[in-house]
Amino acid sequence: MISVVLPTYNEARSIEEALRRASAALQKAAEKHELIVVDDSSPDGTAEVAEALAKELPVRVLRRPGRQGLATAVVDGWRIARGDTLGVIDADLQHPPEVLARLAGALRAHNADVAIATRSGPGGGSAEEWSWMRRLNSWAARHLAACVLPQTLAEVSDPMSGMFLVRAQALEGVRLEPAGYKILLEVLGKAHYRDVVEVPFMFKARSLGSSKLGTRESLQYLEHLGRLARFTGQLRSWIGYAVVGFSGAVVNVAVLTYLVERWSWPVGWGLAVAIPLALANNFLWNWLFTFRSSRASDEESRSGILSRLAHYAKVCVFGAALNAMSTLLLYWRGVQLPLASAAGVTLGGVWNLFFNVPAIWRSWDSPTPDSSAGAWDESGNRRLSPVRHASASHPKGALGEVR
Repeated sequence: MISVVLPTYNEARSIEEALRRASAALQKAAEKHELIVVDDSSPDGTAEVAEALAKELPVRVLRRPGRQGLATAVVDGWRIARGDTLGVIDADLQHPPEVLARLAGALRAHNADVAIATRSGPGGGSAEEWSWMRRLNSWAARHLAACVLPQTLAEVSDPMSGMFLVRAQALEGVRLEPAGYKILLEVLGKAHYRDVVEVPFMFKARSLGSSKLGTRESLQYLEHLGRLARFTGQLRSWIGYAVVGFSGAVVNVAVLTYLVERWSWPVGWGLAVAIPLALANNFLWNWLFTFRSSRASDEESRSGILSRLAHYAKVCVFGAALNAMSTLLLYWRGVQLPLASAAGVTLGGVWNLFFNVPAIWRSWDSPTPDSSAGAWDESGNRRLSPVRHASASHPKGALGEVR
């Protein structure tokens, strides 16, 4: 059975339609289901509207005192769920309830553990014409998540999605401690799962209710990412990655300065040697130490080291070009070579940090066993490569225990 949670606060105008459409879609797909409304003391009577439908639909209502937040509402709803598959959908109708049936079908067809409704892919997107600022904010939030948690979210196209299904067994023994409004991040960071499937959908324009997103929720989002980075062990990897990056910067500046000032090499030739040496330094030390636990067996790792090095170099090539061009420009304008080189290294590093981290970190991944993973199939769905988690141990605790 599928247990779908609808977290609500002041959704009286949309909750009835959301419940009727969700139940009709799942019933048509022959999916046994229940709908759990978790309401945070809505003053507009949302809970009462939902309770009145319990005679017609498989609806239960959980009332909570005060306004405690969307993510914890989902967890509390899952705690009382009876299904072997758990889900969530917003009640404002921006997520079409009919997509739930497609998620359930994709979950079974691909034998996946998590099915995510994504705004990417064929047929996906937003029906609402967003302002450039809103589009930028949305992109930045998704990209930030992929950068902070690249080993978890590198292949997930929409980690901010508010509609997904997850098998209950994937959450057994997992203590969920969500902060803010993005419960999917918590699930992807902590659950015991392997395969993920994405189902594209069209995000609808808001016609009823108002957005609950504000400054407080944005700060909680940043806090949540930090917590998950620590939990999954990726914070530790980030520290190692930063130390290795600093060593590469030292190699770059030292080799370039030595070749130019001691051997009288042209700066361009010096850069052609110093930058590749620095990249090789970074790759080697990250290979040996930072991402050692992320790799496959030593034998398999050795056999694929050249292909991974080639991938790493390809991803870093634009940052390397920025490094070289800025170093040359500053040097020609009279800046001392060590300072010009340090500035070039910094610019190239910042570029890679903000735009290439997920792809760079994938350089040390185990090879994907299924070449079809990650491609959109004829049904318009996309099964991701088997997802790796950091090897951090999961704290024991019952599902839904919130601190």
